[in-house]
Amino acid sequence: MNNTSIDFTSFTQAILKNLQEKLGSDYKVFSHCVKKNNGIELTGIVAKHVRRTTSPTIYINNYYKKDITEGDVQKISDDLLKEFQAAEFEKDLDLSDFVLFDKAKEKLSFKLIHARKNKELLKTVPYKRFYDLAIVFYYTVNEAPFHGKATILVNNSHMERWGIKVEELMEVSFKNTPLLYPSVITNMADVMKEILSEGLKQDIEDAKLGDGRELFNEEWVDELIDQMSTNAGKENIPMYVLTNKKKLYGAACMLYPEVLKKFSEKLGQDFYVLPSSVHEVILVPADSEADQESLREIVTDINRTQVAEEEILADSVYFYSRSLNKILWLS
Repeated sequence: MNNTSIDFTSFTQAILKNLQEKLGSDYKVFSHCVKKNNGIELTGIVAKHVRRTTSPTIYINNYYKKDITEGDVQKISDDLLKEFQAAEFEKDLDLSDFVLFDKAKEKLSFKLIHARKNKELLKTVPYKRFYDLAIVFYYTVNEAPFHGKATILVNNSHMERWGIKVEELMEVSFKNTPLLYPSVITNMADVMKEILSEGLKQDIEDAKLGDGRELFNEEWVDELIDQMSTNAGKENIPMYVLTNKKKLYGAACMLYPEVLKKFSEKLGQDFYVLPSSVHEVILVPADSEADQESLREIVTDINRTQVAEEEILADSVYFYSRSLNKILWLS
């Protein structure tokens, strides 16, 4: 190994070679390109045991940097080896329920993605347009070792194998999703308080004295968090976060029957819907001081500074009308 900088292709090949040597002939190590949301392409490494049909994929893009050298590759390979050993399935993943539609339909849900940014993806999957967004469908993997923490995007070949149309996917998924992923609406001040609480208490935990004594007591911490979140709220327009209890693809909750209607009844007015990511949207009462343009600036700023590129939903602003009981696209 030397300190000469290498490109990403050479980096990938070196990782493959090192892992193959470390894992031996019982494994086949290879890379493949995985297309994610919004046209993002990632390079995944698979270490497949010869006696198993399924194996985990680990993405290596975040390990690479422009000034990386061959001297860094060995350490990264060691880290990846530990990741594979920790993630390796104890037995083959059982996806037999996914093969037959009568069984798969119980675990089918829908999510929202941006239509234009995913125009190539939409050529391969069933979908329905919703303004500038697209409704697509996925299967939740409840089998070990994922237990509901992994999903499979439904593509055209799956739909053809099941012998169904997109309208049936819509009907089934719109029935399932609110049940599998119940919605929750939280005041932004409470969300901020939770974030501040987790961060501040971790900092204080790290600052404990060596003899076990704490620099600050619990009551003082709670009072400080309340004050910080209250002060932050005074400078912001009223906001509420709509997502689901699992915080996974929670922007879809904006299409749940009755959710927006009931919230408008509670507010007693219309409200704006800001797509802060594929996982949640922000609801802003119509009588707030913010106008459409300032809200669009908020969405754009969030998307550019706070959200991973593959999790961006849209830069748009939507509006829920109580009289129409409908979401309108303000572009």
